[in-house]
Amino acid sequence: MENKYLEIFFWSMAPITELRLSVPLGVLEYELDWIRVLLFCILGNFLICIPLINLLSYLDRLSAKSSFLNAILNKIYSRTRSKTKIINNYKYLGVICFVGIPLPFTGAWTGCFASHLLGLNKKKTLLSILAGLIISSTIVILVIFFAQHLLSWIGYEANN
Repeated sequence: MENKYLEIFFWSMAPITELRLSVPLGVLEYELDWIRVLLFCILGNFLICIPLINLLSYLDRLSAKSSFLNAILNKIYSRTRSKTKIINNYKYLGVICFVGIPLPFTGAWTGCFASHLLGLNKKKTLLSILAGLIISSTIVILVIFFAQHLLSWIGYEANN
């Protein structure tokens, strides 16, 4: 059982899927305790942000020397700029809202990139990302519970 918690911890660190994949994986597939699943997923998704937000400045300096890295970062940054108007308008509250929406490309990774591009304070950004992750994981778990109860109500029983 403990290995499954570590597995969802590491899955929650992955870009794009983040905890939007790891929470359903832990609750539905592995049938783990949902409170522990949320804690491990939030922690995993948050902890990857600390090195990420601190490495972005270094990557910017490094990309000045490498056209290949510069091209990759420019592609990521242009995609991020197109998705982060809410952060630009509302700063840290925008980061909370942006990360708190459990959709692809609206998670902690993109929140880190956006706050870096906008020059926001790293500590305040990390706190905003943590708040957004709590909101996002709550929405995901509520959707899971709703779907389970709805399916049960209409008479569907999962084959275990």
